[in-house]
Amino acid sequence: MARGPNPQKRFTNLGVITTGFGDKTEQEAFHGGVDIANSSGTPIRAPVDGVVTKVEGGRADGENSFGNTLELRDADGQVHQFHHLQNMNVKLGMPIKKGAQVATIGRTGAVYSPSGGDPSNLDYRIVNRYNQYINPLMYAKYL
Repeated sequence: MARGPNPQKRFTNLGVITTGFGDKTEQEAFHGGVDIANSSGTPIRAPVDGVVTKVEGGRADGENSFGNTLELRDADGQVHQFHHLQNMNVKLGMPIKKGAQVATIGRTGAVYSPSGGDPSNLDYRIVNRYNQYINPLMYAKYL
Protein backbone atom coordinates (compact mmCIF):
# COMPACT_ATOMS: atom_id res chain seq x y z
CA MET A 1 0.00 0.00 0.00
CA ALA A 2 1.40 3.39 -0.96
CA ARG A 3 1.99 5.82 1.90
CA GLY A 4 2.78 9.49 2.32
CA PRO A 5 1.21 12.69 1.06
CA ASN A 6 -0.53 12.24 -2.30
CA PRO A 7 1.22 8.95 -3.19
CA GLN A 8 -0.10 8.98 -6.77
CA LYS A 9 1.50 12.32 -7.74
CA ARG A 10 4.37 11.96 -10.23
CA PHE A 11 7.34 14.29 -10.45
CA THR A 12 8.75 14.98 -13.94
CA ASN A 13 8.49 11.34 -15.02
CA LEU A 14 10.70 10.18 -12.14
CA GLY A 15 8.07 8.10 -10.38
CA VAL A 16 5.49 7.75 -7.64
CA ILE A 17 6.08 8.67 -4.01
CA THR A 18 5.76 5.48 -1.98
CA THR A 19 7.05 6.85 1.34
CA GLY A 20 6.57 10.47 2.32
CA PHE A 21 8.66 12.78 4.46
CA GLY A 22 8.19 11.89 8.14
CA ASP A 23 6.48 8.55 7.47
CA LYS A 24 7.39 5.43 9.42
CA THR A 25 9.20 2.69 7.48
CA GLU A 26 10.40 -0.85 8.18
CA GLN A 27 13.75 0.64 9.26
CA GLU A 28 12.91 4.13 10.57
CA ALA A 29 10.44 5.70 12.98
CA PHE A 30 10.86 8.96 10.99
CA HIS A 31 11.71 8.86 7.29
CA GLY A 32 13.92 11.88 6.58
CA GLY A 33 13.16 12.03 2.88
CA VAL A 34 10.84 10.75 0.18
CA ASP A 35 11.01 7.42 -1.63
CA ILE A 36 10.22 7.69 -5.32
CA ALA A 37 9.61 4.36 -7.06
CA ASN A 38 10.42 3.59 -10.68
CA SER A 39 12.35 0.99 -12.69
CA SER A 40 16.06 0.49 -12.15
CA GLY A 41 18.00 2.59 -14.62
CA THR A 42 15.56 5.53 -14.65
CA PRO A 43 17.68 8.72 -14.96
CA ILE A 44 17.90 11.11 -11.99
CA ARG A 45 18.64 14.78 -12.67
CA ALA A 46 20.22 17.30 -10.31
CA PRO A 47 17.50 19.47 -8.72
CA VAL A 48 19.99 22.31 -8.06
CA ASP A 49 23.41 23.60 -9.06
CA GLY A 50 26.02 22.21 -6.68
CA VAL A 51 29.21 20.28 -6.03
CA VAL A 52 29.47 16.52 -5.52
CA THR A 53 30.61 15.91 -1.92
CA LYS A 54 30.14 12.12 -1.71
CA VAL A 55 30.13 9.19 -4.10
CA GLU A 56 29.82 5.80 -2.43
CA GLY A 57 29.36 2.71 -4.59
CA GLY A 58 29.75 -1.03 -4.44
CA ARG A 59 26.72 -1.66 -2.25
CA ALA A 60 24.58 -4.75 -2.84
CA ASP A 61 20.81 -5.25 -2.90
CA GLY A 62 19.68 -6.30 0.58
CA GLU A 63 22.69 -4.88 2.43
CA ASN A 64 21.65 -3.01 5.59
CA SER A 65 22.62 0.42 4.27
CA PHE A 66 21.47 3.29 2.06
CA GLY A 67 23.12 1.47 -0.84
CA ASN A 68 24.99 3.35 -3.52
CA THR A 69 24.91 7.00 -2.47
CA LEU A 70 25.60 10.39 -4.03
CA GLU A 71 25.60 13.73 -2.23
CA LEU A 72 25.40 17.17 -3.80
CA ARG A 73 25.95 20.39 -1.78
CA ASP A 74 24.11 23.46 -3.05
CA ALA A 75 25.00 27.16 -2.66
CA ASP A 76 22.91 27.41 0.53
CA GLY A 77 24.93 24.63 2.20
CA GLN A 78 22.13 22.07 1.92
CA VAL A 79 23.23 18.51 1.13
CA HIS A 80 20.99 16.68 -1.33
CA GLN A 81 21.31 12.93 -0.72
CA PHE A 82 20.42 10.30 -3.30
CA HIS A 83 20.31 6.67 -2.06
CA HIS A 84 19.80 3.16 -3.52
CA LEU A 85 21.34 4.15 -6.86
CA GLN A 86 22.18 1.79 -9.71
CA ASN A 87 24.75 3.98 -11.49
CA MET A 88 26.36 7.32 -10.70
CA ASN A 89 27.52 9.59 -13.52
CA VAL A 90 29.63 11.97 -11.40
CA LYS A 91 32.91 12.16 -9.51
CA LEU A 92 33.82 13.64 -6.14
CA GLY A 93 34.36 17.42 -6.34
CA MET A 94 32.64 17.75 -9.70
CA PRO A 95 30.51 20.89 -10.21
CA ILE A 96 26.97 20.00 -11.35
CA LYS A 97 24.37 22.14 -13.10
CA LYS A 98 20.67 21.85 -12.34
CA GLY A 99 19.08 19.39 -14.77
CA ALA A 100 22.25 17.36 -15.45
CA GLN A 101 21.85 13.60 -15.15
CA VAL A 102 23.74 12.51 -12.03
CA ALA A 103 22.63 8.92 -11.44
CA THR A 104 20.00 6.26 -12.09
CA ILE A 105 17.40 4.68 -9.81
CA GLY A 106 18.45 1.33 -8.39
CA ARG A 107 17.82 -1.23 -5.72
CA THR A 108 21.03 -1.26 -3.69
CA GLY A 109 21.07 -1.37 0.11
CA ALA A 110 17.99 -1.87 2.27
CA VAL A 111 15.25 -1.23 -0.29
CA TYR A 112 11.73 -2.59 -0.18
CA SER A 113 8.38 -1.89 -1.74
CA PRO A 114 5.39 -1.10 0.47
CA SER A 115 3.25 -2.82 -2.20
CA GLY A 116 5.45 -5.93 -2.31
CA GLY A 117 6.48 -5.25 -5.91
CA ASP A 118 9.80 -4.18 -7.47
CA PRO A 119 11.69 -2.33 -4.72
CA SER A 120 13.71 -0.10 -7.09
CA ASN A 121 13.48 3.47 -5.86
CA LEU A 122 15.27 6.68 -5.03
CA ASP A 123 15.46 7.71 -1.38
CA TYR A 124 15.90 11.48 -1.74
CA ARG A 125 16.79 13.54 1.35
CA ILE A 126 18.03 17.03 2.08
CA VAL A 127 20.07 17.93 5.16
CA ASN A 128 20.40 21.64 5.96
CA ARG A 129 23.49 23.37 7.35
CA TYR A 130 22.24 22.62 10.90
CA ASN A 131 22.25 18.87 10.16
CA GLN A 132 18.44 18.69 10.12
CA TYR A 133 16.34 16.91 7.52
CA ILE A 134 14.05 19.17 5.53
CA ASN A 135 11.15 18.12 3.34
CA PRO A 136 12.52 17.62 -0.20
CA LEU A 137 9.18 17.86 -2.02
CA MET A 138 9.80 21.39 -3.31
CA TYR A 139 12.94 20.09 -5.09
CA ALA A 140 11.59 16.65 -6.15
CA LYS A 141 9.80 18.09 -9.19
CA TYR A 142 13.21 18.90 -10.72
CA LEU A 143 14.55 15.37 -10.46
